Order: sequence, then C-alpha cells, then structure tokens
Amino acid sequence: MAQAMIDQLVANARKAADEFKGFTQEQVDKITAAMDAASVANEVKLAEMAVAETGIGRADHKAIKNHLGAHIVYEYFKDKKSVGVIEEKEGVKYIAEPFGVLAAATPTTNPTSTVMFKSLIAMKTRNVIIFACHPRAQKCSVEAAKIMLDAAISAGAPKNCIQWIDTPSIEATGMLFNHPNVNLILATGGNAMVKSAYKSGHPAIGVGAGNTPVFVSKSANLSVAVNNVIASKTFDNGTICSSDQSMIFDDKDIADKAVKLLIERGAYLVKPEEKAKLEAVMFDKERGVPAMAIVGKSPQDIGKLAGINVPADAKLLLVPLTCIGPEDWFSHEKLSPVLGYISYNSTDEAIDAAKSQLKWGGAGHTAVIHAQDEKVLEKFAMEIPANRLLLNQPAVHGSVGLIYNKLPPSLTLGCGTDGGNYLGNNINYKDLLSIKTVASRIVDYERDE
Repeated sequence: MAQAMIDQLVANARKAADEFKGFTQEQVDKITAAMDAASVANEVKLAEMAVAETGIGRADHKAIKNHLGAHIVYEYFKDKKSVGVIEEKEGVKYIAEPFGVLAAATPTTNPTSTVMFKSLIAMKTRNVIIFACHPRAQKCSVEAAKIMLDAAISAGAPKNCIQWIDTPSIEATGMLFNHPNVNLILATGGNAMVKSAYKSGHPAIGVGAGNTPVFVSKSANLSVAVNNVIASKTFDNGTICSSDQSMIFDDKDIADKAVKLLIERGAYLVKPEEKAKLEAVMFDKERGVPAMAIVGKSPQDIGKLAGINVPADAKLLLVPLTCIGPEDWFSHEKLSPVLGYISYNSTDEAIDAAKSQLKWGGAGHTAVIHAQDEKVLEKFAMEIPANRLLLNQPAVHGSVGLIYNKLPPSLTLGCGTDGGNYLGNNINYKDLLSIKTVASRIVDYERDE
C-alpha cells in the first residue's frame, strides 16, 4: 500500500513537472510572490502549531525562523532570473532548467520554516516537490505545505506542484528517496536520514551535524562577544544546528571575565556535582546524539529532568569543560540552551581545539571567532575546517545569512566534503537549477578552410 501511495505521488509530480517546465519567468515570479504573502500571513500561526505539536523551541523564535525561511528568502531572490537565459558572457549563454521532481525530508526542530523554504526555492526554479515530514511534526509541516500549495495554485502553478506523504514512516521516506522517477533529494535532518538519501542512487543535497566552536580571542570585544553568544545560543532554545556549542578562550583571565559577564547576563553556572546529573539526562550515548527529552527545552525544564534547581530567570546553562573531544560529552552538539566553555594558554592551542571540535563532531559546518587582531582572524580563517566562518557575529544569526552578512539566506546549511556533503554553501535557489551552456564559436571560420 505504501508503495502504491508513493508511486501515485511521484506520477502526480511528474505530470506537474512537465507542465511547470514551460512556465515563463513572469509566471514563476507571480507564484512565488503569492507564496511569500501567504507565508507572512501565517508565520505566527505555524510557529505556534510547531511548538504545540513537537514541544520543541519557542513560538516567538520559530515565527522569526518562518519569516527568514520564507519572506527573507523571497526578498533575496525575487528580482533574480531563474528561467531561460540567466546570464551571458564571453560568448557563452547560461540557460536555467529545472531538475524536475524533488524529494525533501524535513526535521522536527525546524518543521514549518524548512517546508516553506524548500517550497519557495523549488517553485522559483520550476521544480515540483514531495515532502517526507518528520513523524513528530507531521501536522504542522503539512499545514505549512498546504499553505504554500494553495498560494501557488491561486497564482497559476500546476496542480500537485507541492505534495507530501500523508502517513509518514521511515519505510515511506525510503521508498520516496529510491523511486526511479525522483530527480533530486533535499535532505535536512539527522545523519541516518541524510545517509539514506545519498544511498538512493539519486543526486542529493544533504547537511551534516553541527558542533560550532566559538573562539574568543584575548583581542575580542568581550562584552559584545558575550552578548552575541547569549543571543545565538538561546535562540529557539538552541535548536538550530549552527548554534554555539563550546566557547574556547586563549587566556584564562579573559575566560574568567567572560564567565562573570555571562552569569550577570543570565547564565546559570553548572556546579561540578550537577554536571554529572545533566550528562545522565542530556545524551543518548548509544547513538551519540542529544537525548530527545532535552532538545529545544528551556534551561528550567532540562534542570528539572536532571534534578537541578535552575533559577526561573536563567537563559542558559553554562558548563565547564575538561577537554574538547569525545571524553567530555558537553563538547558534543547539544541542541539546547546548554553551553560549554574551556580556556587554553595560547591562540594556537585554542584554534587547535576549535579544529578538533569540528573534526570529530561537526566537520565542515560552522565556526565563529571573536577577535580584533587581524592576524588572528586570518589564521583562524585559513586553518579552520568549516564552510561558514563567522567573524564577530552570532553563530545562528550569522550562519543563516542576510542578517549580519551577505551570505544567501538559508535553512539548509551544507558542510562540504569534510561533513560528507557535496555542497558546503548556504543552499539556495541556484542549487536547484540545472544550468545548460550554449557556447558560440569565437575562432575565425577562415582558419579552417
């Protein structure tokens, strides 16, 4: 029965893709404009639905993520070409074609924003899309897909240009990924799901695990660095994969001052005897991932699970690290408002620790440095194995783009070959274009005669 359902979804998508391929730029832009308007009108409702269904994160912050994943993305691409000849230079025309039928998985941490984001970049590029939503976020994700679909069709898009699996399961997602008439997979979620996309035999755009190190140099503007870390780490209770996981210092005195500032500004410093209690509830050690019970929860809820009395006004839990590496579980990815910190005796040691954290826990993803010394900034940029290097800005807000920098706005962050992905950029509409080239002859014909 599941196979018949997938077959029908893909058949519907194939028909829609064949129709969509003939659309003009004007038709495409009308469709995405309608989707943008619908996304803005529903971003708060969808945020509230996501928190109610999953119990993860904060509705006010998820509304911001919805706004970024749809409206800000739309503003980024609305005037850009995605149909026909999109560029011509040096005698070569670059012609944009759609891939066709996309299969897309969406996570429980960003269930509505990811659906809206992928729907928009699919429609901008005349691709059709079928969603395999996370079972624990099926209701809110499907509602987001319906809103995008209804808006698209109202503006003239083909029927069935956006679809979804009604009864989600690992089996159904596998069938979708492996269907012979799927052209490209957009995989956002856990490592197992991303790996299954790569094993499908289809081209796939995937993501990797995030374990973002934040190096705070002795040359940093410390007050600004601390504010940036707090803003980033507490955003949606730490559910974005690029959020800060460990603050790494190159000077103990600077670290002590930073800890004092963090505590003054709302961090709860975890005592040594409390750290073991936290570790017991925070990690699924068999799978090597954060325990679902703590993902996106408040510091108070996490403390309650661990039997720790966390003050009502605490914004995050601050945990001293013994090392950067598998031996200290708190230098793993935590997907919660729990932040590790450690100090070293030199810039070289601190940068080596940041490199180590990425290599074993977040290869290719994101790294942050706070420093005013240009030589330190350059050394960090040249040596760190991450595809997003953020200088003097919050990890989350900087990594998703177009807030603190000019990176393309995106909720799918590639990790390159270090992270087991093909692409290492902020995935955007351009990555869903198949570019055909038409090269004019520039050699004089008479030379061949």
